[in-house]
Amino acid sequence: MRKLVQIGRVNFRFECQPGCTNCCSQPGEVYLTPDDASRVAGFLGLSTDEFRNRHCEIEDGDVRLNGPTDGPCRFVEDGGCSIHDVKPLQCRVFPFWPENVRGRRAWRNLRRHC
Repeated sequence: MRKLVQIGRVNFRFECQPGCTNCCSQPGEVYLTPDDASRVAGFLGLSTDEFRNRHCEIEDGDVRLNGPTDGPCRFVEDGGCSIHDVKPLQCRVFPFWPENVRGRRAWRNLRRHC
C-alpha cells in the first residue's frame, strides 16, 4: 500500500519502486547540504574535499553535483542509484518538492516521470 503524506490540506500517496531511476534520469541539478557532501564522500571512501573536487561545482556558496544537467545523474547505474543508501536530501524528499505538491494537478503531472 502506498504511503499517505498530508501536506497542507491535500493528501498525497507515493512510494518509490525498487530500482526505479526515473526521477534521477530527468534534467536538473542536485544541490547538496554540507551533511550530504560528507556522507556521500565517506560512502565513496573520499575526504569531503576530494569528493567536492571530483564530483561537485561550487557557486556562490551553493554546492551541487557536477555533470550533465540535461541528462541522468552521474550516480545512476543499471541497477539503480549507486549512492542510494546515502543519497542527498534533495533526492530523499522527492517527489515532495514544493512545485510538485502545490495541488492535485501538479501531482498528476508528476506521472510523466513516475
